[in-house]
Parts: sequence; structure tokens; C-alpha cells
Amino acid sequence: MKSMKVPFLYKRAKPLDLSFEDLESLEPSSLRVFSSGFVSSYRMLGVPAKRDGRYKTASLLLSHNRLTGGLDDIRLLVDRLFWQPNALCWLDLSHNQLTDLSDVLLGFPNLSTLYLHHNRLASLCAVVRINRLPRLRSVTLQNNPVAEYRGYRTAVLSLLKRITRLDFVSVTESERRLLPPIALESFIKNYLMRQKS
Repeated sequence: MKSMKVPFLYKRAKPLDLSFEDLESLEPSSLRVFSSGFVSSYRMLGVPAKRDGRYKTASLLLSHNRLTGGLDDIRLLVDRLFWQPNALCWLDLSHNQLTDLSDVLLGFPNLSTLYLHHNRLASLCAVVRINRLPRLRSVTLQNNPVAEYRGYRTAVLSLLKRITRLDFVSVTESERRLLPPIALESFIKNYLMRQKS
């Protein structure tokens, strides 16, 4: 899917906040927002503008829920909630129980900020998948099992060559220049050795 120019109005709009909703699934029919129309606003002090039942925003917060496994229903959810679904730029999935990321995220070509900290991601496969997001610039993976391995930052930066922030820390040009070409191989070897023990 091709990226589009996201209207500035959408980028600066308040995020749609579905955090702390005790969600176990992203299946639209199970969400309170569709039955009651209620959206939490205490964290971001207000909700985005709404038109025809859909929100005019480019940001979705789903942190502090109980989401597990992958994210197969996220496309359905965004299509039902967003006035322009492909405008999604910022997705917060932190503080859940995610063990994998679905390729469905690749259907959001404007995604530039992805928060995944405090989940259960244990494999570099998830990182490899999100590398195909053309506008991705900021990612958080700290407090996931994958972040516990020696050389984690170096390996992630080797995989995600376009990002400018990892775990809320800017990636400097000198850091990029110092990335050793074998960093990924040594990280994977270290990772596999620890998996066996």
C-alpha cells in the first residue's frame, strides 16, 4: 500500500485513546466504544473530532490493555474508527502481552511512531517485519525479552536503518557509522545460544 500525505490537521489532532480499557482483543464488535460511543480522554485531555462515527486523527493509543498474540484485527478496528485509516502515523501498543506482530501493520504506510515497549516480543522476526514500513522513524522495544540480549541496540539499528529513535533515545550519525557489519550475525548467534539454555 502506498503512503499518502497525511493532512497536518490529522497529525496534530488528539490521539484516539483506547488505553486502560482491559481489551483482550481488537475485534471491533467487542469494544465498548462501538456500543456506548464512549472514548476515554483523561490521559490526553480530550478526544479527537468525530465525523460520521469516525475520528479525525492519525494516532491510536492501545497501551495498558491485555492484548496477546498478534494484531490480526487491527486493520478492522482502524477502518471502523478512523476517517482516513491510512493516515495512521502513531500507534501505541505498549504495556500489553503481544508475542508477535502481524504483517497487517504493513497496511499502514504512514506509520512513523510505533511503541511496543513492555510486551512479550522475544524474536527478531517482529523487528524484521516492521522494517518494511517506509516511514517508520521511532520504535520502542525495551522491556521485551528480545531487548535483554547483549548487542540488542546494535542489532536493531542494523535491521532498522531508517529509524531515528530507538527506545526514546535518538540515533546519532556517529552511532550509525560505528555499526559493525557483523553485529547482526553475532547478535543472532548470541540469541540462539541463550535460547538453547
